[in-house]
Amino acid sequence: MRFILFRLARAVRRAKIPFFVLCVLIVAFFVSAIKWMHSTYPQMAAEARAEEMTFWSMADKLTAEDRSALLNYGLRTGKLPRVLPWWEHDRHMCSAVVVKYVALFTGIKLVHASAWELRTKRACSTCVSNARKLTTVWDATERFAADGSLAPEMRVALVQEVTTQAYDPNKVYVLGLLWEHTSYWEKITADRADINSHVALLIRGRVIHFIDMGDGVYPLRLETLDEVFVRGDLKPVWVAEVHEKTRTEGRRGGLVKKDFRLPVTTREVAFEQRVWPWTSLRRFLVFPSRPWYAPDRWHSFFQRADTLVEKSLLYRWRNGYDPYPTKFVEMEVTQ
Repeated sequence: MRFILFRLARAVRRAKIPFFVLCVLIVAFFVSAIKWMHSTYPQMAAEARAEEMTFWSMADKLTAEDRSALLNYGLRTGKLPRVLPWWEHDRHMCSAVVVKYVALFTGIKLVHASAWELRTKRACSTCVSNARKLTTVWDATERFAADGSLAPEMRVALVQEVTTQAYDPNKVYVLGLLWEHTSYWEKITADRADINSHVALLIRGRVIHFIDMGDGVYPLRLETLDEVFVRGDLKPVWVAEVHEKTRTEGRRGGLVKKDFRLPVTTREVAFEQRVWPWTSLRRFLVFPSRPWYAPDRWHSFFQRADTLVEKSLLYRWRNGYDPYPTKFVEMEVTQ
């Protein structure tokens, strides 16, 4: 992008175009570009949605053992299927990533929600809430101050507690974390739900989460539990175990949570996906979805504009990359 602007500026200097004429041409160009994006967006969005649904319909056909084999491959190689749309990579999508990987590796469908509402979110009055699929096994909410602060010695104690829990390697857990640099604290306190601003997935002793630390590393991270807290800016708030949907039993209709365990297998299932390198992809994520200088009431407008611009550009000029895996392949595991 910088190279293009530099070449354009040099061409303008050589052509000696008057400044006023140049401004008119620039405005006309951007107006035309926005009109083109707006007119072609519905069809493009439908195509993108169809591509996403094709992947998830393929994933839904996986057996429980297939899902566990896919996880085996990902943990061994450190390569996870990319399931988050490109144009959402510059947003705080930690909760969406957790929901998507829970669905992919377990087949359990959670309701999409913000990180601080994930434990209890219900899509509608007659829908099954996440509270019926998540059981809290550790909670330190009451040890935080009203403003989310925590004494250094208390943070050390909480990290020690959460990292030494007896996690079952064949069960799946969701971690609620509070990031010190979050810009959502006012929203968190206003919603009066949980106090965590970040969520992560703990599965087979590894943590999968999506967070941009500003270090140039791809935001989708696969780490150990100790590595999550070594940077010192994440505080543990709660841990919840993932269950299958609860059912009612008995005359009084008591709720019973069905235990979920990952099948144990030595199989591995790989995936085919031409992944867009982060060093190249991040150059296109230039439109702010939540600019710091804009009032909160404008954020929805900027988010829609961000989706319009980045989705149009990235989907149209994708350079042969795949937003989702296109195929699952059985691997031959040598003993």
